[in-house]
Amino acid sequence: MSAIPAITLVEMTPNSVQQGSSEDTVYIKFTLTDGDADLGHDVSSSDYDIYIRDNHTDSFTGYFFPEIAQNVLDPSKGISGTCTFKMLGALIYVRPDTVHLIKGDTVHYELYIKDRAGNTSNHISTPDLYIKP
Repeated sequence: MSAIPAITLVEMTPNSVQQGSSEDTVYIKFTLTDGDADLGHDVSSSDYDIYIRDNHTDSFTGYFFPEIAQNVLDPSKGISGTCTFKMLGALIYVRPDTVHLIKGDTVHYELYIKDRAGNTSNHISTPDLYIKP
C-alpha cells in the first residue's frame, strides 16, 4: 500500500433530502487505505482528516475521524477500512433564489482525506443530491 491515502466512493444515500429537515440524514460511504497508517489528527490541532465541499462553494470544510484505536495503527501493515460520513438534513438548504426556493436544488459533494504527514488522497465526487424545498 502507498503511504499516500486513497479513497473510493461506495455510495451516497438517500438521493434526496428535505431542506432543513431534522428527520433527514445523508450518508456518504467510502473505503480508504493508507500504507503507513498515519490517519487521525489530534482534535486540538488545526489539521482535519476529512475535507468536504459542495459544488456551490469554493472552499472545503474539515472534519475529524472518530478516534482510531492506537493498536490498529501499525505503520508496517498500513490500514484500510470503510468510513461513513453523516450529514444532517437540518444543515442542507437550497440556494436562496426564487427558482430554487420553488423547484428545489441539486448539489454534489467532493471530498478527500489527509494523513498526519500531510499527504492528501485522491478526490472523489458524489452523485447529485436533490434538495426538496
